[in-house]
Amino acid sequence: MRLALLVALTIALLAVTGCHREEVIVKTTDGRKLRAEDIDRDPLALLPGGAIGIVYFDAQKLYASPFGQGVLQLAQRHAPVPEAANYDPQRDLHRLYVGFYSMQGADFAGVATGGFDQEAIEAAADGTQVTPMGVAVVKSTYAGRKLYTAANLGFVVLTSHTVLFGNETGIRRTLDRIERGTVAREVPDWALDLLERPEAPMAAAFDMESNPVSAAARDRLPFTVGLQRARVVGNFEPPGINMAGTASYADAASAQQGAAGINNLQATVRQWSWAAALLGIQQPIRQLQAQPIGDRVDFVIGLDAAVVTAMLDQASKVVAPATTGG
Repeated sequence: MRLALLVALTIALLAVTGCHREEVIVKTTDGRKLRAEDIDRDPLALLPGGAIGIVYFDAQKLYASPFGQGVLQLAQRHAPVPEAANYDPQRDLHRLYVGFYSMQGADFAGVATGGFDQEAIEAAADGTQVTPMGVAVVKSTYAGRKLYTAANLGFVVLTSHTVLFGNETGIRRTLDRIERGTVAREVPDWALDLLERPEAPMAAAFDMESNPVSAAARDRLPFTVGLQRARVVGNFEPPGINMAGTASYADAASAQQGAAGINNLQATVRQWSWAAALLGIQQPIRQLQAQPIGDRVDFVIGLDAAVVTAMLDQASKVVAPATTGG
């Protein structure tokens, strides 16, 4: 869960933007007209089906928190958007929905909602500008849409209120759906009720059973053996990131084992914290508790905002040289 959250937050840094022009009407492959309001109406409907996990963030509440300020600085340094694009995530970005997939590897597609300056973005991403990471923005066309990419990460300004982002595979699969006019929800019911009207600034749902990749990964950690699904809500109050969730297991015995694995994780981390400190690495867990109830486990997690932000910063420094050819 912690790793998935960090990945999701890193992806959230890459959200991008666009507009105040007349909204266009797109003709789908079967001749039907798909209006801008059809795209804006339901961000979850834009995401492809078969997601391993879906994460939601209220960006305004995130950026208003101490943890969010650290995330904002990372976003401004690493988003694949030229500085001339008139994009301020704290001002323009309202909500994020990110789906994780295994289409051709580790793929993701996200939908950002808010208010965007499409003309400024298109003028900035003209092939001569570079992102804050020093990578040139490449402009191309796919499924009748202008696609902007930088080092395999990209975005498409769908309307003045909706931007699609992700890696190229995730983006293209989403654009294929829009071109066909299949803007319909493919989120499973057990996750939909959590994500469609989130009451917390963060919500997430993970499927560890249906996809072969996630199913194969379940045997890697003691608390994931027999894990089927997990649902999490969270906020950004002190100490930084607080999550509460429920994990569903194949049976009560697996749930018992899973709860024990979660509870033992904090003890293991504390046991080796001295070694991590020698390397300048602090452990972010401030609270971690799990309670088995039948075939499910209820858990709470508290993470230190400053430590998680530092970990994200370190991760970005590792990723950046790879994406720039270093």
